[in-house]
Amino acid sequence: MKPAPFYTDIELFQQFKSGNRQAFEQIYKRYWSNLLSEAFRLTGSRAESKDLVQDIFISLFQKASRIDIKYSFRAYLYQTLRYKIINSKRDKLIHHHCHHEIYYRQAGENVFSNILETKELNTHLHIAINGLPKKCKQVFLLSREGDYSHKAISRELNISTSTVEKHIVKALKILRLKLNYNGMPA
Repeated sequence: MKPAPFYTDIELFQQFKSGNRQAFEQIYKRYWSNLLSEAFRLTGSRAESKDLVQDIFISLFQKASRIDIKYSFRAYLYQTLRYKIINSKRDKLIHHHCHHEIYYRQAGENVFSNILETKELNTHLHIAINGLPKKCKQVFLLSREGDYSHKAISRELNISTSTVEKHIVKALKILRLKLNYNGMPA
């Protein structure tokens, strides 16, 4: 039996370009594992390495007619691998950057929205507090803004602590009604 002739890489590639599918299989067998090892060495990821090397062979298969290799087919494949790895890293960085930019933009919008909602709620709250009856408002403000205890308010206004409690309960009821329980005006 006659041994199969040995073809150089460039000869095999030229045969493939001429329609010989077995020539492509030979190229694939010659370089798959070496390219995979190099890709893994450069990326540290087996899955990514397989994808990159597979992309190289798919591209080689699809674009063979437009590829013109004059010197070293091996150098062409390894250079293609390096470009694919660079492009992959660039794409990951862009994706990562865009993801963070979108996240921070949304977070910023949420913060801005929360600030506006808080200001709006405070405005409605102050309007509602200003609408309380005079004594009720005075007791409520001493309790909430002045941080006075019920005893301190009773001494300050010369009223009983039970009257202070009644004013605070009344104020809270009125405010709940005016703010419709959820912070929005009725």
